[in-house]
Amino acid sequence: MQTHTKQAAQKFLLAHASRQKAQHILEMSRRPIIIGGCGRSGTTLLLSILSCHPHIFGIAEETVALCPDGYGADGLYNPAPDINAPFQMEKIYSYLIEHDIPAHYRRWCEKTPRNVLTIGKIIDYFGEPVRFIHIVRDGRDVVTSRHPHDPARFWTTPDRWVQDVSAGRTFENHPQVLTIRYEDLLYEYEKTVRRVCTFIEEDFDPAFLAYPHSAKINQSGAWFGPAREISTQAIGRWRKPEFVARISELLREPGARALLNYYDYLKE
Repeated sequence: MQTHTKQAAQKFLLAHASRQKAQHILEMSRRPIIIGGCGRSGTTLLLSILSCHPHIFGIAEETVALCPDGYGADGLYNPAPDINAPFQMEKIYSYLIEHDIPAHYRRWCEKTPRNVLTIGKIIDYFGEPVRFIHIVRDGRDVVTSRHPHDPARFWTTPDRWVQDVSAGRTFENHPQVLTIRYEDLLYEYEKTVRRVCTFIEEDFDPAFLAYPHSAKINQSGAWFGPAREISTQAIGRWRKPEFVARISELLREPGARALLNYYDYLKE
């Protein structure tokens, strides 16, 4: 199921939703918030935090609508994706049609990590109102993160971290793109969330200070359990002796050291 034009996607919406609901979804789609970044970098956490806001409807599933070739049939990342693959906006519209959306929600937020590969296309598709948030995390912690459904294996490979972070860095100075570090979100939570709110042009809501209790998205397959209080416990996990070989593998990956240095992870 592929959409080649915005008009075709809107035709799908109008054919499958009541006129009132379709109009609400189209209005919400004028100023979407898109999140991307390498897997295990905090994309789910950021979506969960933004779901606290009364105007932002968080899409709890990774629709892959905006990076349709980012993953293979097995659900694992595709190391050589076709970034020109047509968007599948019907997937986002289908999710919104299937869920009750109170009138106070004014925009939606979609998170699929590999959205980071198609930032340019996302901006071209939605135009000036779209806001893209790229979240970056220390690659050493990323590549030593275990898969919640298979703790015996690591979630993200070193080459994927380099590929995804490099893709996001390309658009770092674009006015519709904001780059934040996962570590800043945890260590300076309120300051960082206020920065995000300024970027997406929303007021900072007191509900953010009640996270995770105020979050509408508090469960995810990317987590080992439900949403938790903001904690820095997982930062620096890579220093454990058991990860020496894994860190060496990352540092041998072309471009990894340069990115770690650029995002101030090699200061110590």
